[in-house]
Amino acid sequence: MLAYNLLLLLIIILGICLCEIKKSKTNNAIFLVIVSVVMIAMSYLRANTVGIDYKQYADYFTQVRNGGWSFLISSANGYRIEPGYSLLNYFVSLFTGDVHVFMLFVSILSVGLTAILLYKYSPIPWIGMFIFASFGFFGNTLSFLRQSIAISIFLFSVHYLKNKKFLPYLLIILLACTFHKSMIIMIPVYFIAHIKVNWKSLTTYAGLTALIMIFSWPLFHFITKYVYQYYATKQGLYYMMGRDWQTAAIPVITMVTILIVKDFILKRDPKNVVLINFSVYSGLLYIMTCQHFLFQRFGMMFFTSAILIIPELLASVGTESVLAEVGTNAESLKAYKSKKQKKKALQERRQVKSKLNMHKYIYYYATAAVVLIGFLYNVWILLQNRINLYPYVTFLTQK
Repeated sequence: MLAYNLLLLLIIILGICLCEIKKSKTNNAIFLVIVSVVMIAMSYLRANTVGIDYKQYADYFTQVRNGGWSFLISSANGYRIEPGYSLLNYFVSLFTGDVHVFMLFVSILSVGLTAILLYKYSPIPWIGMFIFASFGFFGNTLSFLRQSIAISIFLFSVHYLKNKKFLPYLLIILLACTFHKSMIIMIPVYFIAHIKVNWKSLTTYAGLTALIMIFSWPLFHFITKYVYQYYATKQGLYYMMGRDWQTAAIPVITMVTILIVKDFILKRDPKNVVLINFSVYSGLLYIMTCQHFLFQRFGMMFFTSAILIIPELLASVGTESVLAEVGTNAESLKAYKSKKQKKKALQERRQVKSKLNMHKYIYYYATAAVVLIGFLYNVWILLQNRINLYPYVTFLTQK
C-alpha cells in the first residue's frame, strides 16, 4: 500500500507547492510531467502479479509477437474486432518481445493522454490528477488495459460534446472503440448529454434506472442472444452478481454533491451541463452495480469524468469571479474625485474583499475535503484488492 500512498502524497505536495502557491500554466505542466513520469515508471516496473488482467494481456502480447501479422487478421485473434489494441500490440512486438516494454507503452498512452487532457481543459490540473490516482482510475490502467486506453481517448471528446461538434466527437469515439468496443454506447450519449438537469430529467433518469433493475434479467437474456454471448456463459455470469453498497458510495456522493452545487458549476460555464449529466449517469449506474457488477463497466466510463468535473466544482466556488470584481473596483477608485463617491467605492471594495476571503476559505475547505475523501477511498480500494493492486512489487524484486 506504501507505493500508492506515496504517490498520493507526492501529488498533494507538488500540487500545493507548484500549482497552488504560485499558479501558472508552466507550473501546471511541470507538475503533470513529474507525476506522469512517476506513474509510468510504476506501471512499467510492476510485477505480473499487480493487476488482475496482467497475465491475460501479457499472453496476448506474446501471441501477437509469435504469430505476427497473420495472427492479427486471423479468427484466432480474440481482439480482432478492436484493431487499435491489436495494432498497438503488433507495432510494439516489432521492436521487442519484452512484455514490460509493452506495458510501458500502454501506460504512456493512458497516463500521458490524461495529463495532456488535464493541461488543456482542467481549471485545476493537480486536483484532476489526484482524482485520477485516488479514485482508482490509475489503478485501472494497471489491469483494465483496453478500457483504460479507450476512456483516456474518449475524454478528449468531451470538449467537442460540450461545444456540440458532432463530427470530431464521433471520430474520437470511433477511435476509442478500436480499443474497447463498449465505448460505442457513447454515440447516443451525444443526443442526451445537454439535457437540462432538473427535477423532470432526474425523475426520468430514476424511473429508467428502476425499470432496468426490475427487468434486468429478461433484458440480459434478450441481449445476449445476439451480442456479448460470453456473458451468458457460466463463467460470464460472474458479471451478473451484485457488488456491496460501498462500491456505489463515492460515485453516489459525487453525484449528490455535484447536484447540490450545480448552479455554481453552470454559472462558471453553462456547457458543464454535460459533465453534470455524466455524474448523474455514473451515480445511477453504480447504484445498479449493487444488483449486477456488469453495470460498473459502463459506470466507470462516466465516472472517470470526475477528473474534469471535480476541478470545475472547486473552481466554481473559488475566487476567480471575485478577483475580477476587485480588479475593476481598484481601477475605478482613481476616477472618483468627490469624497462621497470615494467613500462609497471603498465600502463596496471592502465588501468585495470580504467576499473574496470567504470564497478562499470555501475553496480551501472544499479542496481539503476532496483530498481526505480521495485518500480514504484509495485506502478502501486497496483493502478490497479486487483487481490485485496490492501488494505492489516490481519485476526486479519479484521472487
